Amino acid sequence: MPSLRDLQLRFAAALAGDVAAVAAWGAGASAGEIDARIAIYRANGRANYRNALAATYAVVRRLTGAAFFNAAVDAFVAADPPVGGDLNVYGERLAEFLERYAPAANLPYLPDVARLEWAIDEANRAVDAPRVPDAVLAALSIVAPERLRQLRLALDASCRLVASAFPVLRIWRANQPDRSGDERIALDEGGVALLVRRDPQGVAMESLGAGERAWLDALARRATFAAAIDAALAAEPAFDLGATLRAHIAAGTIIAVIDR
Repeated sequence: MPSLRDLQLRFAAALAGDVAAVAAWGAGASAGEIDARIAIYRANGRANYRNALAATYAVVRRLTGAAFFNAAVDAFVAADPPVGGDLNVYGERLAEFLERYAPAANLPYLPDVARLEWAIDEANRAVDAPRVPDAVLAALSIVAPERLRQLRLALDASCRLVASAFPVLRIWRANQPDRSGDERIALDEGGVALLVRRDPQGVAMESLGAGERAWLDALARRATFAAAIDAALAAEPAFDLGATLRAHIAAGTIIAVIDR
């Protein structure tokens, strides 16, 4: 008697096309009949993956069309199947897949649009954390000067950084449901660096300067205050630390001071 795990593995293999894996369950049915029965489950599975990823990557789907998108999702699932049952958190590596997906070779901006959509999805799903700007400012004010360089600033859990050589924010905005989608965007008009985060009104996206981006990127990687400043100044010698710090504390990007 096969174990439950063995039965599940055989069924998964049959869904992938190995009809022989469940031939013993056919009760006299031919391989073609067995495959026709399995095909029902196979089609339902494909539809579930397509629908789940379409909810996250709505702009990618609109840019490519449903047929192209569905074929890409099918190929992605075959190459990078989920390891858990929650499809709401599946699809993180779609952007990487699109970079090497031959049919998308003439859409060089598509992977970065996917990265932006995944960042928006993660920002939406991130856990809530208290945002008390006055408390952050108070914590900074009592840090001893000799400790200031070694402290760390914690970013809100919803914060994500996205950079692209293409105008992906304009592309994303032009392909929202309330837009016609016929806006002409020149791909060579310049790239963008974005901070994606959730605020009380929903997901917000903010364009960043070179120094600001480097500073936030360093903080996101848990660099010390001093190291983050060094990174910002290397990217932009005129970086204004005071104004940037105040703005991101007030906006709720920075939620805590870690003095250890």
